[in-house]
Amino acid sequence: MRLTKVNEDIQKTCENISKLLNVEVTLVDSNLVRIAGTGEFKQKIGTSIDRNSIYSHVLETGETYTMNEKYDSEKCAQCNQRHYCKEIADICCPIQINDTVIGVVGLVAFDEKQRDMMLLKKSELMLFISNIADLMSLKLKAMDDIDHINDKISSFEELEKKEILKAIKKYGNTTDGMKKTADALNIGIATLYRKIKKYDIK
Repeated sequence: MRLTKVNEDIQKTCENISKLLNVEVTLVDSNLVRIAGTGEFKQKIGTSIDRNSIYSHVLETGETYTMNEKYDSEKCAQCNQRHYCKEIADICCPIQINDTVIGVVGLVAFDEKQRDMMLLKKSELMLFISNIADLMSLKLKAMDDIDHINDKISSFEELEKKEILKAIKKYGNTTDGMKKTADALNIGIATLYRKIKKYDIK
């Protein structure tokens, strides 16, 4: 679950959005596990949400979904939690990386005042939450790219250490042997000793 890499950042982002817009905010990953939330959702972090919820619909379709009135919503009618749910309006937006939906961020109204504000500014809020989702995606993609580079560096270093060990075993660790090792590896003797220290080769 790539979103777990930035759990702390996501929670802070949700809290800031909630303060700014005066609505509750939640985020679920691709397994429908709530990984961030404000208000009532904060106590539910780590729990799963219903497989027939509107969040599941957004995960499947990759499209933003707005629920204006719980009992008038076709998607809400399919949810097993509809009789217990206190949400009266939602704007849900997918978080995607390379066309793969990895989560859903939602703005949620629990009272009439919050719902009226969300309906009044629906277009602006949809654009806003879409931009937030895009920013999360960009950050995650950058982290994936860094991880990929670090994996390549690690693999190269492991290979280099093996080659140094193999050469030392062949030529010995005497002064003359180290010169031959450096020549065989096509590096200077000072570079060889620096790498020996770096890799803690005994």
